[in-house]
Amino acid sequence: MYPLQELFSAGSHTHYFQHTRSYYIFRRVRIIALLLAILQSAWILVDQWLLPANVQWPIAIARVISSLFFLGLFFWQTRPYSSRLALLRLLLLFTGLTAFHAFSSALLLIHGYEQSVAGYQFFPFMIISMMAIFPLVIIEVLGLTLLLTSAELVTQLTRGILGNINSINNVWLLLVLAIVAAWATVNQLNMLLVLHRQATRDALTGLANRRLILEQLDSDMESCRENTLPLAVLLFDLDKFKGFNDTYGHAAGDIVLKQFANILRKHTRKKLDLAGRFGGEEFLMILPGVDEEAAIEVAKAIGLTCRQTSVAVPSGEKVGFTTSIGIAVLKPGESQSDLIRRADEALYSAKDAGRDRYEIA
Repeated sequence: MYPLQELFSAGSHTHYFQHTRSYYIFRRVRIIALLLAILQSAWILVDQWLLPANVQWPIAIARVISSLFFLGLFFWQTRPYSSRLALLRLLLLFTGLTAFHAFSSALLLIHGYEQSVAGYQFFPFMIISMMAIFPLVIIEVLGLTLLLTSAELVTQLTRGILGNINSINNVWLLLVLAIVAAWATVNQLNMLLVLHRQATRDALTGLANRRLILEQLDSDMESCRENTLPLAVLLFDLDKFKGFNDTYGHAAGDIVLKQFANILRKHTRKKLDLAGRFGGEEFLMILPGVDEEAAIEVAKAIGLTCRQTSVAVPSGEKVGFTTSIGIAVLKPGESQSDLIRRADEALYSAKDAGRDRYEIA
């Protein structure tokens, strides 16, 4: 289980997990929106059989309109990794269903058929149960539950049945289903958090692994280009690490890798930068919105911290370590591979120039 704060609010998630969750919600909203678009129109045939003749066409028109609304939601594919748009899509999905239920209920009430038509009274329970499909934090579940419960109370008030036994039973059932759906959706979020960490984190250092680094570099490059912002990458290599392992052992080398990972964490901006293990003793840091001058300051700070740090190895000795750094700032139209290649060339220049320094591509 993740800490309660991870399950309570999305604000405690990393920038990169938010991308993953947002895309997960985006895909599920699209699938459900397409299914609803098909079912809403197809159900007109069922309504022709179940509904009284004088309400068939108004509800059929409402179903066609809602189908078009859900089709629009299905075809809306802008910024699938945006957390704000993901929640907006989700809200529109629930709002569309609630609006159709409110209209159909009002129409049936006006014509006196509300209690005699099968299926329509169960709409609120179906809607609130749909929360279980999405990985939501507790505060989002509470918000949706409040929205849907308020809609039910307003509907009961309009019908003039607010406070009677049947209305109380309906609200009670709605809340029970909300609790069950909340349990399912929060557990789904917890599982997604665990799987995301296992799939994207280096087991030794806890930093991002190569897969996540490359995926997020693509995403950050696209975002920085859209917003006309700079982006810098820093490629690190621990100096003479093979000799260090030969002298002190691989256990000592693991200690150094973990300590260096801690140093990188201290020099990353929360929810903005990403540092990861690129392979062996190489590490990569992505700095969105950072130009060359600011990237140099980060490199200087990390290099200085390494020189000032010593670690205790299993033999009992305290030893220090240094790092060489290659810096590259994204150029217009440059690909990911070219950006990393330039950072790698700068890194080798730093190593050739005597190590424990940085070079700019």
